[in-house]
Parts: sequence; C-alpha cells; structure tokens
Amino acid sequence: MNRTKFLPTLIATTTMLFATTAKVEAISFAGTSSASISLPAGTFGASLSNEDGGTNNRMTWGDPAHGSFTNYIQYDGLAFSTDLDTLFAVGNFTFRNGTTFSRSHNFTGDLPLDVKLSFTNPLVGDEQFQYTFNYEQTRNIHNDPVLDADILKFPTNGLTGDTFNFDGVDYDLMLMGFSSDGGNTFVSEFDSPEESIAEAMLYAQIRAKSIPEPTKNIPEPTTIAALGLVGVYLAGSFKKRR
Repeated sequence: MNRTKFLPTLIATTTMLFATTAKVEAISFAGTSSASISLPAGTFGASLSNEDGGTNNRMTWGDPAHGSFTNYIQYDGLAFSTDLDTLFAVGNFTFRNGTTFSRSHNFTGDLPLDVKLSFTNPLVGDEQFQYTFNYEQTRNIHNDPVLDADILKFPTNGLTGDTFNFDGVDYDLMLMGFSSDGGNTFVSEFDSPEESIAEAMLYAQIRAKSIPEPTKNIPEPTTIAALGLVGVYLAGSFKKRR
C-alpha cells in the first residue's frame, strides 16, 4: 500500500517545486524609485535640500573658492519595469565637484542613502533599502581635473540587509554599478573631475533571496528524477502483481 502512495506524492511535490520556481523566475516588477540622503554624524558645512520633486535628495557642502562653486551630490529617481535578475537603471546621480575651502566643511567618508522603491506591479507599496555610500575627496595637487577628481562609490557587494516579501518569496535589491553610456559599460566608482558636473545612472537587480517554506525540504532535481524512475518501476511492479 505504501508503494501505491509513493508515486502520487512524489508527483505532487515535484509539481509544486517546479511551479513555484517557474512562477518566481517569470515575475516582473514595475514602479518608481527615489532616495533620501542623510548627513553623517558630526558633519558641518553641509546641508540637504529637496530637488526636482525629491526629499533630501541633494547634499551640498563647502564654501567655493573664487570663480568656483559648491560641491553637491544629487539622486533623482527613475521609473522602472524589470524582470528578476535583470539589470535596470534604478536612479540617476549628479555629482558636482567644485574647489572649496577645506576649513569650510569636514565632509568625507560615509554617506547614508535610503533608496525607496514604490512598486505598482505586481505588488503596490513602498520598500526601503538603506545603503552606505562612500565619498572620497582627492587633494587638488596634480593640477589635472581628472587626477584631482573626487570619487563616489557604494558597498563592495552592493547589498544591504533589507529585503521585501511578495507571495511568500523574499527579494533584495543588489546595486551593480554606475554607467554614463546607457548601460553599455559599468564602473564601480563614479568620478567627478575637478571643476565639473558629472552624471551617471545607478544600475541594480532585484533578486530572489529565498524560496517559500513548504518547498525548502524538497530533494534536489537529480534526486527527484531518480526517485521518479523508482516510483514508476514500483508502480508498474505493483500492477503486474495484481
């Protein structure tokens, strides 16, 4: 009797696994992004402002030398529609690098950035992802705009501990790189030459982080295939005996 139950149970379990996997792989997400910058603790000579419909999405710092301008970093959100594990532009950075008096500010190092994805499909709602970007100030000693460029970069692995859940599956947002040519090439660091304004899009991927609880203990596909053959054999043998 146990042999006759084995095959239907295996088929049902295997079908549930493949149906769940196919459903996750086929999913698409759509919505808009935005981001808010936070001032690092103890920072002076810097301020936040709301630009182009954003909230605290521009940080400006430093008093400019004669003929130059203040520094700022600004994040502008973008609309997106993307499949799972697919590169998409999540936001646009504008980075202005002016010549400022060193004593007018003390900003350098980590820059907290809170990215928000406002989903419209297949879920509706906001999800937050908190990253710590890093701003590296270069001393202007080379008399060369490129060599004196300041640098903006994000965490090495592009990940944060924040996730969101949809239909029983956990997802995360992985930052992939900056691109200034529409996604043809990517860099991990965004440079702004001295006395210039540079722009780059930030690219990311939405990834499935976990599978639903009921499918976690299902055997590996190779094991399932082997068990399936055994089940067919046992079922056939049982029919012959009858």
